[in-house]
Amino acid sequence: DRLFSKGSQYKKAGVILSGLVPDATIQGNLFIEETANNKRKLMSMLDNVNFAMRGNMVKFASVGINKDWKMRQELRSPRYTSRWNEIKIVK
Repeated sequence: DRLFSKGSQYKKAGVILSGLVPDATIQGNLFIEETANNKRKLMSMLDNVNFAMRGNMVKFASVGINKDWKMRQELRSPRYTSRWNEIKIVK
């Protein structure tokens, strides 16, 4: 998608992101020291395998195998804040 179209009128807008922390920042746990590091390694491994396989091939068992339920996309709200093609155009 192209962001700029010649001849279109644009308004200046801003987005404020607050409370952002690095992904390595995790709230501490007094009782389990290695949990955060092990979780980070596991998630990195899953991401790498899934990226290499071009899909969601490896996942936790709690996710399930069969996807019996699927969101009905035609009834969802428009995603004005995250999809350029769904932004309302006012004339």
